[in-house]
Amino acid sequence: MANDKKPRIFQDGRDMAINAVLIVVLMLVAVGATGLCSFNPGAPEQGPVQEVDAESFVDLEARAVDFPVRYPQMPEGWITNSARRTVIAGGPAPVIGWVTPDRGYLQLTQTGADKDTALDSAGGDTRIHERTERIDDADVDVYTSDDRDVRDLWVVDAGDVRFLVTGAGSEDEFKELIAAALEATPVDPN
Repeated sequence: MANDKKPRIFQDGRDMAINAVLIVVLMLVAVGATGLCSFNPGAPEQGPVQEVDAESFVDLEARAVDFPVRYPQMPEGWITNSARRTVIAGGPAPVIGWVTPDRGYLQLTQTGADKDTALDSAGGDTRIHERTERIDDADVDVYTSDDRDVRDLWVVDAGDVRFLVTGAGSEDEFKELIAAALEATPVDPN
């Protein structure tokens, strides 16, 4: 007798399932009507790389840090696609990223912290020192890992600044970026 007084919606699980389906259908219609979403089955397509104005970013960063910041001029085919600030040893460190001509990606971090501190901040504990390269009269320490998810890290002590370069690029691209960074004139903060 007590069941007779309950509203029909609470009589069994089938009624609740029907209500849940109706709510989902109404939600999909409401969201679909806004035009703010899309459904594209299949593999993603390679679109154009979005270029950012990293040179203006570096100009602003040069005013905010106490070490000389450089903007390497990269050759044709290198596209600057990211510019941000990270923190190394409690201080700001500008990071610039490029898509390379071979569709790789490299990023350059600049810091005023000493080499060991910069290495520790960049996850140096997950990598081992593999070798030292010589690029434009500068020693470049290359750190690698057996873990495939950990990318190589090339560290350069350029005297007044340390460069940390990582990413998914060829060895020649690493060398090209480091040479351009060493050759670049520091940005005038004034």
